[in-house]
Amino acid sequence: MNCRIAAIICAVLLSATLIQGLAIPRGNRCLCTTFSNKLNIRTMEKLEIYPRSSTCENVEYVVTLKNRNVPICVSPDLKEVKALLRRRRKSAAQPY
Repeated sequence: MNCRIAAIICAVLLSATLIQGLAIPRGNRCLCTTFSNKLNIRTMEKLEIYPRSSTCENVEYVVTLKNRNVPICVSPDLKEVKALLRRRRKSAAQPY
């Protein structure tokens, strides 16, 4: 009886080393789940841009407002965001 139990335990342990784990997709892990459709540039403190990564396939735009210290995700289709990006590209292109 003890030999059978020992053989079963050895078989289970040897087969456990042969089994490979499967990666389970856990969904999209982006910072932004909802987007604000309004942005007042005068109350904006900073704009942060998070590029695509292995955990999120979207480029994310996060704005921090002066009166609130809470980051807000904004839509990249807002005309204010597009104007800020255009202005940022122009200033980066000019040599100092």
